[in-house]
Amino acid sequence: MSDPKQCKQCGTCCRKGGPALSRGDLDLVRQGVIHHDQLATVRRGETGYNPATGKLEPVPVELLKIRGTANGWTCLFFNEEANSCSIYAHRPTTCRILQCWQPEALLATIYRNTLRRTDLINPNDPILAEIARHEQACPGHLTGQLAASGKPEDLLRLTELVRTDLAIRKEAAHKFGLSLEMEFFLFGRPLFKQLAGYGIACVEENGELRLQRRNKSS
Repeated sequence: MSDPKQCKQCGTCCRKGGPALSRGDLDLVRQGVIHHDQLATVRRGETGYNPATGKLEPVPVELLKIRGTANGWTCLFFNEEANSCSIYAHRPTTCRILQCWQPEALLATIYRNTLRRTDLINPNDPILAEIARHEQACPGHLTGQLAASGKPEDLLRLTELVRTDLAIRKEAAHKFGLSLEMEFFLFGRPLFKQLAGYGIACVEENGELRLQRRNKSS
């Protein structure tokens, strides 16, 4: 009979998403184990899943998470064929703490000592001005607030917010030659990608972006 207090190396936790990095993981980035374009930012105020409460809630701090694969949430470093972590010897703190049979130790670390974008960017890098501009124009908390509202005028405000988000990304990508992966690190997920959970679809008509609420019966 297998010991329930031992990792079975089933890969379930890895398939649920990449871990958030803590300040103790800073050297993993500095040493090149994890690259900037392998990370995605969850900005403060964005709606995210809180494993401690089991609910979708506004995230109180900025998080840097290892990106998922192109086809889903599975951690970028999880090797499906070998059912193993490709950086296991240098895995992040969250992965080291995790014990699926006794999650209390991990839950106690949520939102504490988190690594932020500014921890990984040279303070003289001009990209910081673009990040600040994006934060001011598209604050993380506003997307969820407008998306949850049933008012038509708030949907129009949200549409403008999504357009502004995409415009800033496009300008920065052109100016600095950014890849899509670096955009996810520097600016987080595009706002329109966060709207599916609110029943809001993003459509393009005549070259212009428009949002519409899905019919609840569909």
